[in-house]
Parts: sequence; C-alpha cells; structure tokens
Amino acid sequence: MNLPQLIQSFRFGLLGLLVAAIAVIGAEPAPSAPARPDARRPMNRRPMPKAEWLDPDHGAPNGTQYKTFQSKVLDREVSYLVWLPPGYEQEKKRYPVIYWLHGMGGNQRGGATMFVPHVEAAIKEGVLPPVIVVLVNGMVKSFYCDSTDGKCPMESVIIKDLIPHVDETYRTIAKREGRVIEGYSMGGYGAGHLGFKYPELFGTVVINAGALMDPSLTNIPREGPMFGVFGADNARRVAEHPRELARKNADKLRDKTRIRIGCGSLDNLLPRNQDLHEVLTKLGIKHEYEVVPDVAHESQLYYRKLGTKAFEFHRKGLAALDETK
Repeated sequence: MNLPQLIQSFRFGLLGLLVAAIAVIGAEPAPSAPARPDARRPMNRRPMPKAEWLDPDHGAPNGTQYKTFQSKVLDREVSYLVWLPPGYEQEKKRYPVIYWLHGMGGNQRGGATMFVPHVEAAIKEGVLPPVIVVLVNGMVKSFYCDSTDGKCPMESVIIKDLIPHVDETYRTIAKREGRVIEGYSMGGYGAGHLGFKYPELFGTVVINAGALMDPSLTNIPREGPMFGVFGADNARRVAEHPRELARKNADKLRDKTRIRIGCGSLDNLLPRNQDLHEVLTKLGIKHEYEVVPDVAHESQLYYRKLGTKAFEFHRKGLAALDETK
C-alpha cells in the first residue's frame, strides 16, 4: 500500500470511530458489563430494540404494573409502567408523581429494575414521602421531543395524553408542585427539555448524566441520534435544547422550579452537564449540582453512589404538599 492509500485508510478509520462514538452517546453500557468504579468504562455498542408504542412485553418487575392509555395524539394505545406506594389501596390521600425517563436504547422496564427499588427503600427509610412513579415509554431514542417528520410525537403524547391520563386514573396531587420529572442520560435530556419547556406542569426537574448534545454544532451529524429526531432542522434542534429553553423561560423557572443536575466524574457527558450548570448559574436560576466521584456512564452505580441525597432533594419539595386535596 502506497502513502496516499495509507492516508486514505487512516481517514476512513477515524471517521468510523467518530460515527461509532456518536451512535452510543446517551446510551448506557450493556448490562452484562461489570461495574468498575475505579476506572473510566467504555460504552459497549448494542443493537437498538424496536420502538413500539404498545410494548409487547408485559413484564412489570419490582411491584410495577403494566398499563396502557388511549392517546388522542396518535389515535392508539400506548403502554407505560406504574408503581404505587405501599398503602395506596387502603388510603384515600393523594400522592405526588415522579415521571421517570429512561436512557437511549432502553425502555420503560429499565426504571423498574434500577430506579424503583431505590424509591421503595427511600420511602421505607423515611427519606422520601410516599410517591407514585410513572415509567414512561420513551420509544427507544426519541429524546422525549416531537420528531420533525411527525412520526414520533413523543413530547405531545406525554404532555397532552399521558399526564392527563395519570391524573384521571390515580389519586395524584394534580398540580406542578406535585409533579417531578427525572431521567438519566437521554432521559436526563428529556427531563430538562420537558421541565424547562413546561414549567407550569413540573415543580421539580432532575437531570442525571444528561445526554445534552452540544447545541453549538452548526449541523446535525446524520449518523447521530439527534438526526433521527430533528432531521436537518438544526434551528429547531438548538431551540429545543434544555440550555436554550432555560434561557427562554428563565423568569418562569427562577425561584419557582426546583432543579438538580448530577453526573459521574468519569462520565464523558460531564462537560455538557457542567455547561448547563454554568448557564443556570449565570441566569440566576437556583439549583443543586453534584459530580458523583468514580462513576462513568452507568445508572445503577450512579444511583447507588448518590444514595439518599437524590431523595432528600425530592423530600424538601414534596413533604409540605397537602395530600388531602
């Protein structure tokens, strides 16, 4: 192989690595990979599952329940999982709701196996008041936005259909102070996107290791996950980014919405979360920010390391709610 051929081969090799890296940003490692809190862990590529509004797997781990609702936006049924706190059937009081958003490549059952056990333990320990947890079907890689091509109106389904359904079906505290939106990775982006865009609906926003793709990019890489949501509409991609929505709605968020941002110290997404933290600080929007030591992009280790701090934050906002109204 001559020199020009070697150079060309090297360029293609770098391009391949770049495409692979973009493809996995916001996705968690394969579950079989061992936890290594002492080192930066690489993220393993895995095939994306099929995105289906009505999940054919009715599995409902850890005391959750598989449920569906009729979406007017889609004119069809959509599935979700719900976890009801101990004593829900015996009590008559109303409960706050945590809407938990999974990461890219995951599904609604991810929160049942990873997030719900921590919620249950926190309630038993008295760290968290009893809450309802709704595990949202995020259609694998929607980023919880409406797609530009109209094929996946994820945001509209959540805002216009899911939340009203939950308030009509369960004894919820149906006001912004009684709603928490929280997510990890792609779900962290979704929590920031929806929480900052609809401050009238959510009183608490929690962004964990948010897959906050760089909004300063002039074009959307076709191989990246954002192209599947926004296509070539770069202006809309920038406008829907949590950073820009925080700027747009700063007056509605400031001193009104409780916000927490967290990320692992070894997570490749840390710079993007740090950037959002700095933007909120400059805007005068109070929030908590924590870098969890010795954690790469792995939700289970992240929540385990974070411990009760996550739920102490929730308690401050939820404990004072009048559960009888």
